[in-house]
Amino acid sequence: MQYEAFTCEYVQRLIDGERETEQQFVSYFSELLRIKLRRALRDDQAVEDARQETFLRVLHVLKRKQGLTNPEKLGAFVNGVCSNVLIEYYRSVSRHSPPPEQCVDVPEAGPDPEAGYVNEERKWAVRQILEQLPARDRQILRLLFLEEKEKDEVCRICGVKRDYLRVLLHRAKNRFREGASKSHAATGTF
Repeated sequence: MQYEAFTCEYVQRLIDGERETEQQFVSYFSELLRIKLRRALRDDQAVEDARQETFLRVLHVLKRKQGLTNPEKLGAFVNGVCSNVLIEYYRSVSRHSPPPEQCVDVPEAGPDPEAGYVNEERKWAVRQILEQLPARDRQILRLLFLEEKEKDEVCRICGVKRDYLRVLLHRAKNRFREGASKSHAATGTF
């Protein structure tokens, strides 16, 4: 799945009811919602009902005047609405029928899809911060931390001595931290 960056224009196209954007929106979130809902609901029809209710509520909120204030948080908003739909479902079921006494909820084996989604958001945020750094800082951080090259090799590639690499690395880390704190303050991610 390709990570999608949501913009004001994207949300406006959803509000305007642009068919292609709505189809992309539903296709983008459908599988994520199904995975989350399948972990909580065993009945396929209940999963589908909760998924459709989530989409209906999200689109309804987007079309209200207050709407969504931060379009880049659309993914978290959809996830939160889905959680609320699940809570309401549990409440309605518990009012109408007692829970089975021998019911044991065994979590599915495998990676947690929500954790994977959060990791993708973090990777995207790191890429955005790196793109804003000067080319030399970006190169040093990429070589040392992403490609895990030895410091001597990084010195050779960058054409600097080992002592000066330490200074450059310190500056690059500080600039990255500043970018991360600005990103967190602006978007709430990272």
